[in-house]
Amino acid sequence: MIKQLLVALSLAAVPAMAFVSKAGLPASAKVARATSALSMMAAPRAKKEWVSVLKTNQIGKGELVPVETDGLSLLIAADTDGSIYCIANVCPHLGTPLDQGTVANGVIVCPLHKTAFSLKTGDVVGEWCPFPPILGPMVLGKLEPAKNVAIFPVRSSGSSIQVQVNKNLKSEFESNYWAGLLDAKGKATGEYY
Repeated sequence: MIKQLLVALSLAAVPAMAFVSKAGLPASAKVARATSALSMMAAPRAKKEWVSVLKTNQIGKGELVPVETDGLSLLIAADTDGSIYCIANVCPHLGTPLDQGTVANGVIVCPLHKTAFSLKTGDVVGEWCPFPPILGPMVLGKLEPAKNVAIFPVRSSGSSIQVQVNKNLKSEFESNYWAGLLDAKGKATGEYY
């Protein structure tokens, strides 16, 4: 009895048109399309630009200098032969910074687990997670599969070192968020964008 009463009340609260099938409507009837508060943002196109990040006299052979630009944590590396490279300042294994690593012979070595990465290609050179002995290869190396470090085009322009970055990277990343009644784009302050 209570169940029948609840069903009757819920039916009374819903417009009658909601229960008429499309096949039962005359051809001249217009059906209002429900709109949703859920929307996806269109992904912006990549906008690559050269950005000055360092003066050429601020880095010497064999040195690493961490820089930040457009929300990216980058690492400018000067090889022992004087060649300049730019990679992401984050080890792909555990997300730790690479700026305390060592650079020589075209590779950078992670200070924590001693994986070497090519400065030219970002590829893993040699063994993945060889340190600490036994624990590194047998346990730590199994936490994540071998991954390359991200590289960025770099050039010297006058007295500056410039890196090519995607100025729309944050917008591209956020375009995969959904926006709606309870959106995923809230600020840390509790406000919305």
